Amino acid sequence: MSLLKQILSPFVEFEEEKKKDWVKENKPPVASNYSEPPIEENVEHPLITGTTVADSTPTQTHPATTRGFLSEPLPEHRQYFEKLIDDANANNPMFHGSDFKEFRDSKLDIDNITDEETRYKTAFNILKRTGLTKEKLVSTAHEYHNIVGRDMNAFQGAHSQKYQKEVRQREQLIQKKAEELQALSERINALKKEISQLAQEMTETKDKLDLTKTSFLLAGENMQQEIATELQKIDKYF
Repeated sequence: MSLLKQILSPFVEFEEEKKKDWVKENKPPVASNYSEPPIEENVEHPLITGTTVADSTPTQTHPATTRGFLSEPLPEHRQYFEKLIDDANANNPMFHGSDFKEFRDSKLDIDNITDEETRYKTAFNILKRTGLTKEKLVSTAHEYHNIVGRDMNAFQGAHSQKYQKEVRQREQLIQKKAEELQALSERINALKKEISQLAQEMTETKDKLDLTKTSFLLAGENMQQEIATELQKIDKYF
């Protein structure tokens, strides 16, 4: 909700009991720095498993992606968290009235004020007339922080599941194929050695057989020649 709407529009009063029940059911953990959660099963996140978002793959090439790292988030992911905050501000009774979201928007409205302290105090003083207090500003900031953290945890869990399914399985298949290739390479090398050994044995055997054949035929021809010579002598002397 914009600053202008906050100032000009009357607050919508929620039933106190309904608000208490909602807060009880959705009570956030104490704000803390985000840390990678353990992998859980069947975790869903709209950017990973949602039906309205086809894929979490960036829709446009980021200048840093080709170097394997990012110096800043992709625009679509920045927009996702902006929408997450907007939706929480609009639908969560805890954020009824002016809170950290409106304070943040107000600072943007007066970004022409270059002095940071003046800009912060001016934005807060503008929203004080709508009921914003420092306590509510801080508490709602913590809650937005927790909403982002819970969403990051859900994304991390869903991303891990998808990674296991779409990357790990392929890694295992590649490993299996690599092992098969290694086995084939070893078999090919073994066959090459067998072929080399057989070729050597074949050459030796062929040489022996050729030698035997040549020697035998030569011996036969010599014998025939010897007999033919004897026949000539017999015809001459008898």
